[in-house]
Amino acid sequence: MELCTNVSWAHALDDFLEHADSLVVVRADAKGRILECNLALMRYLHKSERPLGCLLNEVFRSTDGTTSDFTMFEPDNPPLPQILKLRGTDDVFKVVCAVHGAELIVLAERIGGANNVVMQTMSALTNELVNIGRELSRKNRELGEAKSRIEAMSRTDFLTGLANRRYFMERFRESIFLADRHKQELCLLMADLDHFRQVNDEYGNDAGDKVLQAFAQLLRQVCRKEDLAAHSCGEVFLLQLPMTSEEDALRLGVRLCASLRALDVGSGRPVTVSVGVAMHRHGDGPDQAFKRANQALYRAKAQGRDRVSL
Repeated sequence: MELCTNVSWAHALDDFLEHADSLVVVRADAKGRILECNLALMRYLHKSERPLGCLLNEVFRSTDGTTSDFTMFEPDNPPLPQILKLRGTDDVFKVVCAVHGAELIVLAERIGGANNVVMQTMSALTNELVNIGRELSRKNRELGEAKSRIEAMSRTDFLTGLANRRYFMERFRESIFLADRHKQELCLLMADLDHFRQVNDEYGNDAGDKVLQAFAQLLRQVCRKEDLAAHSCGEVFLLQLPMTSEEDALRLGVRLCASLRALDVGSGRPVTVSVGVAMHRHGDGPDQAFKRANQALYRAKAQGRDRVSL
């Protein structure tokens, strides 16, 4: 019974909109082409057929004769009502637009004739307010985009494109909290490129930068969505691996060593990396994990480099 009532109400509403006298209803695509309209638009335009395929800004004009704007607005930031005329008529309408999926719904209610002085004044003020609203919306969007870029820059290492140390530490503290709360494993890898200063001394800083960028790309390739790699400083890199056992972290370290060893990084000499692995112990803070990863890294260096130590 309720379904029948809803269907009947929908049919009644459709019939009312189709035969409304002073209300124009238009459905248009993203480019502003009319897909569907009610009979009122035909009557106001003195057309025997619905103007399907016509552009909205060809049918609706500003009261001063200029072209109206029917750009697709974001659903959460709809435009203000506009005061517009229909082409070839003196009828003035209050026009409201709404985004529905990839389409634009336009409702235009006739409010008078263009020869009315009060109407002309209201039209000018309303359209000026619309333009101010659009400009404010554009500025807010630009500010939001600029804020996002600044936030991304503040947590990114410029040279490698990886996270910087500050952002890595923020995320590592979060990972420790989640690992402790859910009794999950969490591993930390600390990687140090072997004899990196010799690359800079013999081949220049540009060659050194290429080595850092090449290793950063290797880290990106092995990272899962939940992992995070960072360029800490100099030739030192960090990698946090949530929900990862010591054995898997060691295997990943071995894989990184082998991949870099086989890679032509364009530095003029083979480049290797030493890796220290530490598993977070529940109840410890980040400093303890970093201390143990650093100890493991020094052990890998002392044992001959180009290897992984736990």
